[in-house]
Amino acid sequence: MTAALRSVVAASLLGSTIAISAVSRTQSFFSGGVVASSKSAEWLACEYAETSERRFWAAEWASLESEIQTLRLLADPKNATTKKEEHHVKKSPLADLKNINLEPKSTADLAPALVLLKGLYEDGKERIGKLNAREQKLKEQFEEKKLQHERRLQAIDDRFKNHTLSEEFHTNETRDENRLFSYWERVRERQHKQYHTSLKIQHSTLDKMKTMIDLYEKTISGKADRGSIEKQLRKMTGMPATIVFLQGEGVKTAQACDELLQELDLAQQESQEPVSRGEASI
Repeated sequence: MTAALRSVVAASLLGSTIAISAVSRTQSFFSGGVVASSKSAEWLACEYAETSERRFWAAEWASLESEIQTLRLLADPKNATTKKEEHHVKKSPLADLKNINLEPKSTADLAPALVLLKGLYEDGKERIGKLNAREQKLKEQFEEKKLQHERRLQAIDDRFKNHTLSEEFHTNETRDENRLFSYWERVRERQHKQYHTSLKIQHSTLDKMKTMIDLYEKTISGKADRGSIEKQLRKMTGMPATIVFLQGEGVKTAQACDELLQELDLAQQESQEPVSRGEASI
């Protein structure tokens, strides 16, 4: 091969190499642009999901707080106003208790409150059922996101191996994908924590309601513990012994409700805090 021919061949090979490199860079550039656009859409979806989650829990905590406040009011009506102010309740539970005698003088006065307690108890059980169904759905959605994440990482690696993605874009896309999935992991962690917290508070509230329902039924039927009644009568007079007993036990329930409200306050605050998105790509 002559020197001139070798020069022509070398120039041709060099041109082909440059062209291939340019094509690869162009593919990476446009691929990167598409991925960037896709990730922007993903972060918008994250923002929407987080906002929806906050709204759900704001409504859930408000309903549960109203439930506990109503129970507390029935258990210890004398201190209801003070506790309402302490826990910043927007609507007084009194508004929904127009037909309830909060200062019963006879067992007949207890019947409407007993009906209300039983209704709240059933509402609480229904709420638990809905929370369980929601948790299962969220769990399945997260598992699907996990599979999508694994498929995306595999696709990024495949494009890098077949030379349609540069090393720089491979690094960036992998980092961005991992960052996005880490965000969803934190979202899921919070969802699960809020779920367990709400279940704990709801079950505790139901336990207190069941206690009050049993007390109301025993008081109305005259089967309340006479020993406890007599002890209470040493401190309070002027009302039937069974009513005195009920009020004494109600104070204990009210104190337990105060503890539940404090726990609920903390859960409310946590549910409204933004989920960290991790470090952004440079």
